[in-house]
Amino acid sequence: MLEAIRQAESRAELVLITGGLGPTRDDITKHVLCDYYGTSLVRNPGVEARIVSWFERRGREVLQVNRDQALLPEACVVLDNPLGTASGMWFDREGGVTVSMPGVPYEMEHIMSEGVIPRMRSVLEANGRSPRRAHRSLLTMGTGESQLAVRIEDLETGWLSKGIKLAYLPSPGSVRIRLTAEGEAVGELDAAHAQVCSRLHDYVVTKNGETVVQALADLWKKEGWTLSVAESCTGGGLGAALVASPGASQYFLGGVQSYSNQAKSELLGVPPEWISEHGAVSEPVARAMAEGAKSALHAHFGVGITGIAGPEGGSDQKPVGTVFIACSGPNGTQCEVHHFGRDRTRNLGMTIRAACRLILEVGRSNSIVMNSGAKGVVDSL
Repeated sequence: MLEAIRQAESRAELVLITGGLGPTRDDITKHVLCDYYGTSLVRNPGVEARIVSWFERRGREVLQVNRDQALLPEACVVLDNPLGTASGMWFDREGGVTVSMPGVPYEMEHIMSEGVIPRMRSVLEANGRSPRRAHRSLLTMGTGESQLAVRIEDLETGWLSKGIKLAYLPSPGSVRIRLTAEGEAVGELDAAHAQVCSRLHDYVVTKNGETVVQALADLWKKEGWTLSVAESCTGGGLGAALVASPGASQYFLGGVQSYSNQAKSELLGVPPEWISEHGAVSEPVARAMAEGAKSALHAHFGVGITGIAGPEGGSDQKPVGTVFIACSGPNGTQCEVHHFGRDRTRNLGMTIRAACRLILEVGRSNSIVMNSGAKGVVDSL
């Protein structure tokens, strides 16, 4: 470890270390760092109080080994970790900075975003330096990376000579595009980002790279709207995706898992004859589910999802992967049909993402209409 730290610091101004900060004997990172920087461990009363409180809130006994996690190198700046008991440690050194963080991913990510990055920005600003590299990103849905690349091939070719590079980061149902600039090209990054957003306008979901759920939540909270869902094939997956983000209680009222035809009719008011005539997986049923969810929970917007997730249950007319998604709002109901593949898990994930995109699109169109002088139909609900 000592040799690895020496080599890393000889190559980079910023060195990040994760792991080895727990309470057991195999966690030796703090001791190694004390040896390396010629310092010693001292007890931090504030950190110890937080650790004790962390255990007490959970009704757990505080052992001495837990209290000893408040023993931290005297030479470091402590980076708070409210999500666990291992603090981050910031070491200023000649020629740069070395940071030690816990290895638990969500704890490390929190310390990185709330502690390391803001502090690094402050250091750069204090020294009159700007970042050597900058990024911008956007999220697209509705087509694949090859089609996107063809549409902006000429732009990408021109940017390469200026020092701006593109990366296509695909996932099921979406492609995130990241622009990276270095050196003097950083000054041209915003213009390049605007160009690609304009060229790919039909597919851009978020221009700052945030997730579609984040964008949806921001819009709904801003407008003061509420949302309810009715799910058949996804069985609550959309609701789970929505509540995974903090603050969902401000706009998400709940949902109905109407997996059976009986539930669709009794809980959402879908006419049984529509199911008999059109099938449970159909546009009329999806629309009725969306409108039923909106009515049942007294929401401004309702969503209905019905489909054949697979791997069985399809037909020639409606093969596995057929999904209808409807979103009902103050200005009417919009419905889409999708034809995904045969993999059940992939189909469910793509359905949830497609539903979030449709909800966001419907919300944005309603926001434009209502903010352009239309009557306040939302307030009257």
